Amino acid sequence: MAEKARVEVKRERDEVTVTVEIPGEELVRAEDEAYRRMAKEFRIPGFRPGKVPKAVLLSRYGEDVFDDEVKEILVERGLSRAIEEHDLRPLSSPKVEIKEFVRGERLVFEARFAVWPEVEIPDQLDLEIPEIPEAEVSEEELAQTLEELKRRAAILEPKDGPAEVGDLVRFRHRDDLYEVEVTGEKGGLPHELLGKRPGDTVVLEDEKGRKLTVEVTQVYRVTIPAEDEVAAHYGEENWEGLRERARSEIARQKEAERRSWLRLAALDALADKLGIDVPPSLLEEEVQIELARYGGKGELRGEVEEMVRRRLRRWIVSRLVASQKGLYPSDDEVRELARSLEVEEDLVRSRLILERAADWILEHAGKSGEKEGV
Repeated sequence: MAEKARVEVKRERDEVTVTVEIPGEELVRAEDEAYRRMAKEFRIPGFRPGKVPKAVLLSRYGEDVFDDEVKEILVERGLSRAIEEHDLRPLSSPKVEIKEFVRGERLVFEARFAVWPEVEIPDQLDLEIPEIPEAEVSEEELAQTLEELKRRAAILEPKDGPAEVGDLVRFRHRDDLYEVEVTGEKGGLPHELLGKRPGDTVVLEDEKGRKLTVEVTQVYRVTIPAEDEVAAHYGEENWEGLRERARSEIARQKEAERRSWLRLAALDALADKLGIDVPPSLLEEEVQIELARYGGKGELRGEVEEMVRRRLRRWIVSRLVASQKGLYPSDDEVRELARSLEVEEDLVRSRLILERAADWILEHAGKSGEKEGV
């Protein structure tokens, strides 16, 4: 009877260390497989693919390359078997360390990784989630929005003369075109374009001596139509109709923000209640990825780590809830929505899972109260 690999699993909260010892018989089979792989992959003059003698292969590419191939086969196979037999659910990429290797005799490796928390989500939750009143639209917000709508409906008349305050200037920077409204306030490009004509070049220099060169391509006189004409531009019969439409849109956006805030608060509240946190290995893995996006700036680590921790904790909780309560969207649903929104399917799936899980928490939360911000 063939000797089986010995597996030891140590779990500390949501971190697991798996130690696997693989016997010689399995190493011999892995060596045969590694040789077949390399013989097919590597080409040596005078030999047909797959027919290179093992001694020649080792002499040409070295025993270390061969041993690495053997280790890769055994680690992948041994770790997969250990995960399946011990019903482990990895949450981070395994960090593998070879502890001992003797060709044809023995391999011992250790793998460390985070696993999903072992928690059950009850059907009724005793949570404190803040009640946020429905947002109101202030007259100032409405006036700002209407002013912006007027600007968007403005009539642009090309002019050959110099740019004046209130004119719109179109300029080129490298291969891209931009637009900016000329102002009388000193400082910055909107003021530097004052008095410029099509074809003029403007060079800006910051306090560090860096220069920005732009070329004026066109100057426009901006004329704001009458209010009813603005309304007609947006398909409304009169200004009052556009005003109410703008008010409704602002209210809709603010309600969406309110709902988003509540959802995040719900996920945080359940994580606090169940004592769910981000496993250190997963947190470190994601922090390193995020820091790389900021150019590896170590001084940002504290801020980045906290941001990543909040995001990952919500991600973990939302998937635990979705998995246990049957809230995962179907592939067809994700595919259709991604197509309509013209975004990647993974983004749509993640958003749907988070929203459905958070809404389920809000629906089944037993009580609510006052709480500081998210």
